[in-house]
Amino acid sequence: MKKVIFFLVIILSCYWCKKDDTENCSSSLIGKWSWFISCVGTGTACWMPASTHTSRNLVFTSESIYSVYQNDTLRESSIFHTYKSISEDGKYTTYIIKYDSGSTEMFSITHDTLSLVNSDGIITIVSRYKRTK
Repeated sequence: MKKVIFFLVIILSCYWCKKDDTENCSSSLIGKWSWFISCVGTGTACWMPASTHTSRNLVFTSESIYSVYQNDTLRESSIFHTYKSISEDGKYTTYIIKYDSGSTEMFSITHDTLSLVNSDGIITIVSRYKRTK
């Protein structure tokens, strides 16, 4: 139940947020990240490298370049930007990555774990990565 409430708060906070470009939060993303799990929002369905026979690494550079490697093969590369959104009441802060393709993901970093939240309004997928560099 806690997971469901957490994801609802994140999703709803995006609708109530105003964009604040005054803070660039990309420096914490810089480095290489190795995927270890992805789950549908409620955690009822999850995928891991062992179950998919797939490795996935993300690389964020200080030049704002984002690259995705699947099984050590470059699959995608683009420019990214980050920004912080604050709810109108100031209670919630959400960090967002915007890619050149126009897509966005919410992110958080706790210790050496990057969590990316991707939602189309119906399905939410949370992917987690460990910092490797």
